[in-house]
Amino acid sequence: MSELIALWRRRLSELGRGVGKPHGPLFAPLLYGVGAQIEALPASEVTADPTRLRKALLELGRVLGTSALYVSAPSGMEAEAFGATIDRTRWPPQISAPAEEGALALTDFDAVWAASAHLEASLEVAARLAAEGADDALPLAALTGPATLLAETFGAAAIETEEGYDFAGRALSALARRYAQSGVAGFVVCERVPPAATAAWKTALNTLGNVAKFHRVPVLLSFGEAAAPEWPVSMVPCPRTAPGGAKPYGLTVSADPATWDPAGLAGARTLVSGGEIAADFPLDALAEACAAMLELERA
Repeated sequence: MSELIALWRRRLSELGRGVGKPHGPLFAPLLYGVGAQIEALPASEVTADPTRLRKALLELGRVLGTSALYVSAPSGMEAEAFGATIDRTRWPPQISAPAEEGALALTDFDAVWAASAHLEASLEVAARLAAEGADDALPLAALTGPATLLAETFGAAAIETEEGYDFAGRALSALARRYAQSGVAGFVVCERVPPAATAAWKTALNTLGNVAKFHRVPVLLSFGEAAAPEWPVSMVPCPRTAPGGAKPYGLTVSADPATWDPAGLAGARTLVSGGEIAADFPLDALAEACAAMLELERA
């Protein structure tokens, strides 16, 4: 493992524990489907093939100069594994039909992930990178937040029930365990739907957080463009603007690279984007935008 990647692993671990000296922020925008441009194939095809996905993501990192590499993105993978129907004719994919409510009773998830070829490919890429001991990339896993997962999988009414959040907590913690065992350095939980049952939502996130803590992997929480109702103590907050207090934090930047501006971001420990970067965003313009933001890492 290169010294730089080892350094960022240590820093992320410290961030999860709320310790460590201040440093320039790790620039970790959610780059996933855009990697398909490397293969000159549709994103839906590349993200279902672990060999192509691994190659595309590693090459994308080399082109852009980024250390962080996302082995997963909130792209309907989890909902698909639970039985929802996904329209992948465009990117990001869209939910076209919800799963059966019977999936809420699931307790054993080991055999579920294979129901989504995209989720299986993601897990395989994580495992391959760990087996290879890749020293030129810092693998992260972006997970769909509990409220968003419930809305995608079962419909909007599910975000109001404790039963739904109990399911989401079990499901996401089981998935996080698989990624952690493959050696990912951090999780970014991407929440897009404000939770209706806030207490149950926090419980679901804390269930995930406990699994991550056991594996010493930090969990960052981003609400994208929306305002967070609150930040669970098990999560590293990534708001849009710097919070008060002395606790280390991350920041969420726009998902549109054309609007990135390094000004005022240096106090964060990491920078995530408020959503996945568009799969068709031009690579030359993306490289230019990344170069300016990466200067913060070296400050």
